[in-house]
Amino acid sequence: MTVKIETGVIIFLDALGVSKYKQAAEFLDFFCEMKKMKIRAQYVWDKWREKFSKEKIILPHPKIIIFQDSIIICFPDMVEKENTLHNFFAAQNWVMAAYIVAIEKKIFFRGAMSHGEYVYSESNGTVAVLGSPIVDASNYEKESEKKPEWIGVIQTEEFQRQYLAALGQYANVNKRDVKEIIEEYERFYVKYKVPLKTGQKMEHYVVNWPTILHKHGTTEIKAILTEACHLAEKKDKPKYENTLAFVQFCEDNQFFIR
Repeated sequence: MTVKIETGVIIFLDALGVSKYKQAAEFLDFFCEMKKMKIRAQYVWDKWREKFSKEKIILPHPKIIIFQDSIIICFPDMVEKENTLHNFFAAQNWVMAAYIVAIEKKIFFRGAMSHGEYVYSESNGTVAVLGSPIVDASNYEKESEKKPEWIGVIQTEEFQRQYLAALGQYANVNKRDVKEIIEEYERFYVKYKVPLKTGQKMEHYVVNWPTILHKHGTTEIKAILTEACHLAEKKDKPKYENTLAFVQFCEDNQFFIR
C-alpha cells in the first residue's frame, strides 16, 4: 500500500455528453476509447520526455485516474521549487496531446487545473487522490456561475497566481521583462475570455491546445467540432461554437509553437 503527500499539478477533466448515456454498451464503448486515448497520449508523452531529457529537463510520470465520465491527472513536481515552471509546462503538454487524441475520437473534455499539496494512495488496484487542488479544479465544473461553456482547460485562480509568480521569478533570474516572458509562453497558456454557462465571460489563462495543430492546420479538428455542433441538441450547441471560436482565435493570433 502506498500513501504519500505530494505537491504538483492536478487536472480535472469532465467528458461532455456521457451523462446522457442510457445503455451499458454506450458506457463500455466510451471506457474503451478512454483507455485507448490514455495509451496514445502516453506514447506522445514518452517521446516528449525523451526529447526533454536531452536538455536535462525531467518531466514527471503523470498518474491518471478514470471514474465515470471524469479524469484526474496528477503531475507530481519532479524539480526544485524554483523550477516549478517546467512542471506547469509539462502539464500543458500532456493536455495538448490528450485533447487532440480525444477530439479525433469525438470525446470532448472540459476542465480546470490547479496546483498544491494532495494525498495520493494506491492499494490493490484502488487509487485515491484527496486534497485542496482537486477541490479547486473540480469546483469549476460543479459551480454553475464558474462553469465554462466550451471544450477546453482553464487555470484556476490559484494556479494562475502560482504560474505568474513562477514567470516573474524566471524573468528576474534571467534579467528579462515579465511581460515579454508571458507573451513568449503564450504557446503554452494564452489569456482568453472564456464563455460561461451563465452567458458571461471570465478571463483566464487557458491551455493553448490548438498549438499542436500548427503543422497540419485546423481543418480536420474544425470539421469534427462542426459536425458535433450540428448533431448536438440546441442547448448544447454553444459549447462547440465557443470552441470553434477559440481555435480560430489561436489561429488568427498565431499562438502556435515557435
